[in-house]
Amino acid sequence: MEDRLIDLHSRVHRGAYQARPSRRVYIPKADGRQRPLGIAALEDKIVQQVLVTILNQIYEIDFKAFLMGSGPVAAHIKRWTR
Repeated sequence: MEDRLIDLHSRVHRGAYQARPSRRVYIPKADGRQRPLGIAALEDKIVQQVLVTILNQIYEIDFKAFLMGSGPVAAHIKRWTR
C-alpha cells in the first residue's frame, strides 16, 4: 500500500496523474426506474481529499474575517479596526 501511495504522489507531482473513469452502478428507485451512481476509484478519492485539505488551509484565512461576526475575538477586532 505504501508503495502505491508513493507512486501516486510521484505521478501527481510530475503532472502524469490522470483520474480514472467512475464506475457506473444503477440503483433501483421506488417507482421501478433506476438511478445512475458513479463510484470514484480509491486513488481519485485520495487525490480529491488531499486537494480539499490544501485548499481549505489556503482559503480559510481569507474567509476567517467573514466568519467572526460576533464573540470576543470579533469584538476585539472591531475595537482595533475603527
